Amino acid sequence: RDRVDLFLQPIVSLPQRKHRFYECFSRIRTAEGTLIQPQEYIEVAERAGLMAAIDNLLLFRSVQLVRKTQKSKHDVGFVCNISPHTLSDSIFLGEFVTYIEEHQGLAAKLVLEFPRKDFLAHDAATAEALTRLLQLGVRFSIDQVDDLTLDIDALARRGVRFVKIGAAALLNELRLDTPSVDPRALKASLDRAQIDLVVEKVESESDLIELLDFQIDFGQGFLFGEPRIAKEKA
Repeated sequence: RDRVDLFLQPIVSLPQRKHRFYECFSRIRTAEGTLIQPQEYIEVAERAGLMAAIDNLLLFRSVQLVRKTQKSKHDVGFVCNISPHTLSDSIFLGEFVTYIEEHQGLAAKLVLEFPRKDFLAHDAATAEALTRLLQLGVRFSIDQVDDLTLDIDALARRGVRFVKIGAAALLNELRLDTPSVDPRALKASLDRAQIDLVVEKVESESDLIELLDFQIDFGQGFLFGEPRIAKEKA
C-alpha cells in the first residue's frame, strides 16, 4: 500500500563534520500515519515472508535518490543495509547487478552494508554477484561488529571498504589499561588495508573528543543528526 518511507541519517567525515554519506532506513506507516520502528515490524515481516520485499524497495528507492543527487551534483554517497534475506536472494541480486551494469554511473555513490556474520557466510552464487558489483564500482561495508577481533585481510580481499563499530565498544577498550584488542593497532591495520572506520552511535561531545584522539575516519549518531524522512519521495 506504499506506506514504506525512506529515512536518511548523515555520516560525517571527522574532524570536519562534513556530510559525506547518508545511511538509508525504512520506516512503515500505519493507515493513521503512525511510524512503526524496525524492532517492532521485523519479526512480523519475517514470519509473513515480507522482509525481502521491504529490503528491495528500500534499495531501489535509495538508488533512485542517488540518481537525483547526481543531477543536483551533491557530492554524497548512500549506504543501504542488505539483510540476510536479500543477501540469499540470488534472483534479486542478479537483477540488481544487471541494473547497475545499465546505470554504471550510480555505482560510485552506493555502499552496500551487510551484517558481519552474514557477509562472511554467503554462498557461491551470492559471492559471484557481489564480485560483479565490486567490479562495477559498488563499495561494501560491514556492521554489527560484536567484538574487535577482525580478519582485516579477509575483509579487504572481499572488497570491504568500511567497517562500522559502535562508539561504546571502542571507548571501553580505549579506557582499559590492558585492552583485549588494542584499538589503535586495529585502526593502523584498517588503514594499511585501505578500510575506513565508521564509529556509530556517537551521542555526546565528550565521547567525540576522546574518539578524535583515536583518528577515526567517519562518525554517525544523534550528535551529528538523527534519521529524518527524505525530503522527496524516491
